Amino acid sequence: MTMQGQNAPARWEPPASFIEDMTALAEALDGVISRENALARENRLTELGALADEKTRLVVDYDRHVRALKGDPQRLRQAAPDCQAALQSAVAGLEAKLEDNARFLGAAKEISEGLIAAIARAASEARQPSLGYSRSPGTRQTPGPATIALDRRI
Repeated sequence: MTMQGQNAPARWEPPASFIEDMTALAEALDGVISRENALARENRLTELGALADEKTRLVVDYDRHVRALKGDPQRLRQAAPDCQAALQSAVAGLEAKLEDNARFLGAAKEISEGLIAAIARAASEARQPSLGYSRSPGTRQTPGPATIALDRRI
């Protein structure tokens, strides 16, 4: 007796083609990168970590497909023209988003590194004895609080 209709269990089926699978991966990765870019644009960098697992999984799968395609370029040539066009479109969109992503995350990295450097300088200045004359020998002057300016723009 076979199960039919809505009661039948879902059965895994491989993607229609390697190229269609790669296109779907590029589109999914594009979506994650778009969300990451939106968070960076809104200066919500602490929320980027929530996307890391999904992004890593997609990047690994996409990279595997890219390597396989480089190893066997016939796969692309044998694909239907509409599949080839869909892949080219998905990859072009992904590349554009990745350029923005690199710019956003590069700026965020520079801001973080600058902030850390400013904090380290302030801490170092607070620990160093002051040079020059003081009212009584052997005492050191403690500098006032360090000023750190934050720029919300990325």
